[in-house]
Amino acid sequence: MAEKIKKAANGIKKTAKSVKKITVSFEKEYYQELSSFAAQKGMTVEEFAKKAVQEKFDSDRISNMIDSMLQK
Repeated sequence: MAEKIKKAANGIKKTAKSVKKITVSFEKEYYQELSSFAAQKGMTVEEFAKKAVQEKFDSDRISNMIDSMLQK
């Protein structure tokens, strides 16, 4: 069975199996504020949210590494 392949905006090809989509709901006013802020950064809301989640993961990983080093 052939896998569906998508070409992302950055030129990286991803198979349909390697990407999962999530849906997030925001209150209308909050979404408008988020959309304006993302546009100021030259991003879409989806790009901004994806980057924010990645940055949160990175921050938590660093904090956990520091915590584990201090406990030794």
